[in-house]
Amino acid sequence: MILVLLAGCAGLASAPSTPRQALSGLAESAARGLLAAPPWPAGQTRDTVILLRPAQVDANLPIGAEALNEALGRALLSRATSPHVLDWAPSGALGENGDQWTLQATLSADAPPLRLSDRTLQPYRLQFVLSHASDASNHWQWQASGALDLDALPGAR
Repeated sequence: MILVLLAGCAGLASAPSTPRQALSGLAESAARGLLAAPPWPAGQTRDTVILLRPAQVDANLPIGAEALNEALGRALLSRATSPHVLDWAPSGALGENGDQWTLQATLSADAPPLRLSDRTLQPYRLQFVLSHASDASNHWQWQASGALDLDALPGAR
């Protein structure tokens, strides 16, 4: 796995100039993956609502749950085929509408950071669980792995 990761690092462009760019790049790729083959039927995107639950972020990462949710929300809304995206609503406010989905994002750092000559990369795994708001047993999962440039994120050492 380390060889594959290092091979991928060789083709990296320069580091993002702001922490927001680093996080938005991660969110953009996640939005592309999520909307590439969504669980709702084709043609229903216009009526679909995604409710963002508070993200779960590994304590080893200098990213807050709110910042990750904001970046994911912006990335999803920027896509032409995007459904409506709202911040998490309390469970009592959810209706029986079959077009509402809850999105739980989990960002974990399961491996130690890789220290390169010009930056430090943190391997990560991002997982989405998308569930019908009215039926939690009806869910869809998506995950991706990569490496975050820790020096370009808020709280960089």
